[in-house]
Amino acid sequence: MLVSPPRALLRCLLPLACATAALAGCQADAPKAEGASCESSDLGCDTSDASSGGESAGSESTGTESDEGTETDEGTETDEGTDTGPSSDARIWGRFESGGPVSACGQIKDDWNAADGSLLRMAFDVCGDDMDALAQTIVANLDAIAARDGRALLVLHQGINLPESWLAQCETFALDSGSFQGDLCLPWDADYQQQLGQALGDHLGPALADHPALVGVYFTITTMTNGAEMHFRVARDSFPPEPEDGALTASYLAVMDMYEDAFDVPIVFEAGHCIFDLPGADPADVDCETPLTLYRHARDSYGPASVGIALWNCAERFWHGPTASEDHVRPLLEEATADGVSMGCQTVGNFTNQACRFSDPAVGDYGTLMGIGPASTCVPTGGNDAEAACVDTLGWFAGASSQSATSVVLEGTWVESWSADTQPGMGINVTSPACEAAVNHFEGP
Repeated sequence: MLVSPPRALLRCLLPLACATAALAGCQADAPKAEGASCESSDLGCDTSDASSGGESAGSESTGTESDEGTETDEGTETDEGTDTGPSSDARIWGRFESGGPVSACGQIKDDWNAADGSLLRMAFDVCGDDMDALAQTIVANLDAIAARDGRALLVLHQGINLPESWLAQCETFALDSGSFQGDLCLPWDADYQQQLGQALGDHLGPALADHPALVGVYFTITTMTNGAEMHFRVARDSFPPEPEDGALTASYLAVMDMYEDAFDVPIVFEAGHCIFDLPGADPADVDCETPLTLYRHARDSYGPASVGIALWNCAERFWHGPTASEDHVRPLLEEATADGVSMGCQTVGNFTNQACRFSDPAVGDYGTLMGIGPASTCVPTGGNDAEAACVDTLGWFAGASSQSATSVVLEGTWVESWSADTQPGMGINVTSPACEAAVNHFEGP
């Protein structure tokens, strides 16, 4: 087990000022950035896939990401020389299910079918301003998961999902991005940071401490279009200017410190996108430095065992080379892979009904998307497309195989499957022995 300094000693009394100072030491190594649909992580969309092939993970075509976006191997030795091989692997491993969110205060979602547990997700304001009620709702769900010998990752969506009392105190920005419309707090706002720090440190952290079912918590912040993923689909020049240079990145570091201080499990974040990355955006406006600096800050401050990353647009087609739509994220993925940290995959669509969402001439043909929006569907163009999409994608994510010689090489450790794929008797995870074997790689050592 990697040993990190006590988090209390690392916590800053003035998060933004401290993080700004930390940023000055981090940015020097950060490389410059290169070059209305539902998403798999949307709170308003259910990944149990009640609708047809084009539903809740977005309306991407087979080659590029839509305007709204989407939704491993044995241990390696870290750069600190600590062996994290099979006998001492402290990383997050597991086969989890990303089903529908907890949509009401006190609701218990206990309908998952994955082998190891679920991705437990809800809006930060699902209980309004009552952080104790939010904590109780989370604990009740974790208790239900533990009763089935399961485990869970927790994500609390921010973005436009903040309590009304927070919005009344902070400086706000009106987000209008497809199906995501509402106010959010500016991430560097002192009142927002104070409210978030109190919610995490005084209410949620203590309530969830030492819970046997909790294996990780997702970092979230206000500037996330759907409240959970790293993308922020806003033009850079339409967002309020930073009060000082580096304030945006500094706010990410400050919020990461709050999460690391509050919880006794690894803090992970969705890392498959950059900030201000809109179709046709000036490459100079796309912020890939902040996610990389965020990762380095957490790794260096708390240790590799305390941080992880996840791809919620997990498909090889995004990272098969310079022409791929998300290949500018490659430096972060390569660095995290080299560090041997926990790494998760939430597939860009379900394999069972949406195999075509993994298609790209560079990586494989798993079907063709026909139609637009909720009425769209996948038309198979070959043999068992769902099985091939599953085996190829998870083999790539595990670092075991690749469909393109120029694809980024990863070593993933956990998978978050869609409910359509885990459904007994129908989902490809359970009806295909080959897909099941690919999923079971993430059972871990």
